[in-house]
Amino acid sequence: MRLVKIAMIQLKNHYEDQASGYSAASSIITQAAAQGAELAVLPELSGCGYIPNQSIWQFAEPADGKTAQWACELSAKLGIYIGAGFIETDGKDFYNSYLLSSPNGRICGIIRKEDAESYCFKRSKGDIYIDTDIGRIGIGICADNHYVERLNRMKDANIDFMLMPHASPAPYKTSARISERDVVLFEQQPYLVAATYSKYLRVPTVYVNAVGSFPKFMGGFGVKSFNESFRLMGGSLITNAGGEIIARMGSKEGYEICTITFGTTSGAPVMPSVYHGKWLHPGNTLYRYLIMPMLIRKGIRSYNKEHVLYMKTSQKG
Repeated sequence: MRLVKIAMIQLKNHYEDQASGYSAASSIITQAAAQGAELAVLPELSGCGYIPNQSIWQFAEPADGKTAQWACELSAKLGIYIGAGFIETDGKDFYNSYLLSSPNGRICGIIRKEDAESYCFKRSKGDIYIDTDIGRIGIGICADNHYVERLNRMKDANIDFMLMPHASPAPYKTSARISERDVVLFEQQPYLVAATYSKYLRVPTVYVNAVGSFPKFMGGFGVKSFNESFRLMGGSLITNAGGEIIARMGSKEGYEICTITFGTTSGAPVMPSVYHGKWLHPGNTLYRYLIMPMLIRKGIRSYNKEHVLYMKTSQKG
C-alpha cells in the first residue's frame, strides 16, 4: 500500500498541430510536477492526436521514437512517471500504443490497444500491465476497458492501480440518429466502466480523456459523420477502490492532481453487470450485434490491404 499523487492531464486533441500538442503537454505536466505529482497521465494517442482514419499513419514512430524520447527526457527532468499515447510501428504494422516513462529517464513498458480502430491499426493480444517501483499498473486503452474479458484478465494479473487512457467521442447534441437517452448513456459510461473496475478489483482507477474535435472516421453506416455531432468531451475522473468518484474534470484542457492509494484494499469484490454477453455498460443492441461486427471486418480487410501498400511506398521513398 502506498500513497501516490497522480495528475490527470486532460489534453486538447492537437491533431492539426502535433508540435502544439507536445508543447501543451510539457507545460501542463511541468505545472503538475511543481505541485507534487509523481505520475502524470495523458490521453490515448496524445503524441499525434486522435485521428480515426489512415492519414494517422504519417505520424507513426518506433517504440523508441519521438514520443518516447520526449517522455523520457521530461520524466528525468521532473523526476516523475509519465504516461503517453502514440502510434507505434515496427516497420511492418501500425499499433495504437501507450508508454510509461520513469523518473530515471527510461521506458518502463509499452501497451498496445487490442480492440483498436480496425481501419487504422493491427489488432492483437499483448501485455496488459507494466511493473514499476511504485506498483503494478494495469493499462487499458479506451475500448479495451469496456469488455468483461479485459476486466477478468486484470483480476488475474493482481494489479495495484488501473489506468484508462481514452480518446472517447461522445454526442454533444441530439440529432435524427442521436436521442436524449443516447446522450445520457454516453455521459454515464466513463463512471460506469471506471467504477466497475475499482469495485471488482478493489483498486483505484483513473479514466483520462482528451477534449475537442477530431477528423472524419473511416467506415460506413454514418460513422464517417461522427465528427459532426460527437466531440471528445473530457470528463476525466478517478474512482477509489470502493468505486466512489474522488476527482472529476470538466471539458477543458488542463490537469487535476489527486492522491490515491496504490494496492488492493480490503472488501468483497463487487461482481460486474454484463450487457449483451460481454460489455460493461449498456448500449444499442442493433449496433453491437450487427453493425459493429460488420464495420470491424470491413476495417480489417481495408487495413490489411492498404497498410501493406503504404509501407512499400514509404520504404521506397
